Amino acid sequence: MQIAKNGKFYDRIFPIVLANAQISNPVARLKYIKHWEEQIKELDEGMKEVSAANLQGFREDIDQFTEIRNTIAELTNLLKDMNTLTPDIHSKSEFEILLNAIALRLNK
Repeated sequence: MQIAKNGKFYDRIFPIVLANAQISNPVARLKYIKHWEEQIKELDEGMKEVSAANLQGFREDIDQFTEIRNTIAELTNLLKDMNTLTPDIHSKSEFEILLNAIALRLNK
């Protein structure tokens, strides 16, 4: 999220997408949204069950969860369209493709 906020997203990341991330599958991507909504709800409900005194950090956690929830759809949509290689492909090439891409980017 922080990288996306700072601009030039495509120029600043070299994603490696794990097979079980399933970011190309729209139904699977919805599960990420559901996860963060559940985290927000669970923490919010939990905070209502205790005294409001000395709960430093919990409000910030909800804010962070909310920010993730609000940006996860856009981020996964961007990542699914990027030309990403799997960990298996990288391992077989000893990460040569990735290292070359990083070196090329750093030399610009």
